[in-house]
Amino acid sequence: MIKRVEVNYRGIFQKSLGKKIGSDIAIIATHMGQVGFSNGRYSDSPERNGIPCKYFAYVSPDLSEEELEAECGANLDIDTCDFSIVLDDTMVKGVEPWGWHGIRPINEKVTENGYLLVVSRKSHDELLRFIGKKPYPYHLAILEGDASLAGLWVYKDDLTHERVLGALAGLDPSLISMEAIEAHLLEKTHEQHRVDAAREAYETIRQHTRVVTPEEGIDWPYAPPVLPKWFDFPEGIVVPAVERGFTMGPRGQSRNTTFKRGTTKTQRPVVRFDLCTKCTLCWLECPDECFDPTPDGLYDVNYEYCVGCGKCAEVCPVQECIVMVDELRFEDNSSPWEAYKRDPAAYLEWAEEKKGTERVNYPFVTGTGVAVTAGQRVPEGKVIPVKKEVYR
Repeated sequence: MIKRVEVNYRGIFQKSLGKKIGSDIAIIATHMGQVGFSNGRYSDSPERNGIPCKYFAYVSPDLSEEELEAECGANLDIDTCDFSIVLDDTMVKGVEPWGWHGIRPINEKVTENGYLLVVSRKSHDELLRFIGKKPYPYHLAILEGDASLAGLWVYKDDLTHERVLGALAGLDPSLISMEAIEAHLLEKTHEQHRVDAAREAYETIRQHTRVVTPEEGIDWPYAPPVLPKWFDFPEGIVVPAVERGFTMGPRGQSRNTTFKRGTTKTQRPVVRFDLCTKCTLCWLECPDECFDPTPDGLYDVNYEYCVGCGKCAEVCPVQECIVMVDELRFEDNSSPWEAYKRDPAAYLEWAEEKKGTERVNYPFVTGTGVAVTAGQRVPEGKVIPVKKEVYR
């Protein structure tokens, strides 16, 4: 028997965290007399911050180490999993772990009566607005917390690692037990507060877990790309180029239609077009060229290609003109400029409602958490210059 675990994390931002969780599951299971094995699979754009990636852990009470590794070690992806851990709740909108595989539902691999464990402050119903339906029941467990930016270079030690381990023990102590977690953490760190964090999650996770029925969730809107069979390939090698072209307006710039990158983002920019001075900085500085020039001199956002890096909000010289907002506040990728042109007043109200009353900013030095400040509603058309801090 093999119990399979996948850890869904965002590349660079959560790589160290994903690895710590996966490897500790294997180590703790081994201390329990089982056999554990773990490995990772980065995605096909390792330089892209935030791209969906996975780490795996496999636990067996009756296979040898060689048998377990032979069964699981060579797989680039997991076929099914008993536990799917999600370290950033915006990934419930879908992930694109491989460019050719398309946007897949976060619970795609979860087995019948398996567990989807999400680190989030959202409710079950709020998350299920984005999660694809399954033909059988499974469990949705919520570990209350924010996305932990425990990345490749800087490790944010906010106890997410320990709390996830405790939550897993609370869901299935035969995978890893709370007693084994306590012994491992004390031996490894000699710090009681880490054990306490794991135990708190262990004791409370069942209160935040419920069964999801086949009727709950959404009909998945994205079809997986169809790869050609070997006999469909023509003689010779043909690599078609990205079709080039340019027109003014939404989606007017040519882009690679097979790699839209939108699942990379945890936040998206909301633009107050009435405050825009047409300085061109958002369009000029966007590293993914997701801003489209429009006939009236404004710049639309193509959210299918936006990776949520926040550069546009950083360089915008006008207060509240571009604000980064939690991706889970949005249900589609429609053109904001088109909505603004249809009804400017309605769009302004929509933008302010999405922005909310708080502004969440990531500091210049990663791994140190986020800064939350009070938002301000700027009157329509009132341009307030912002002096930007320059880092050298």
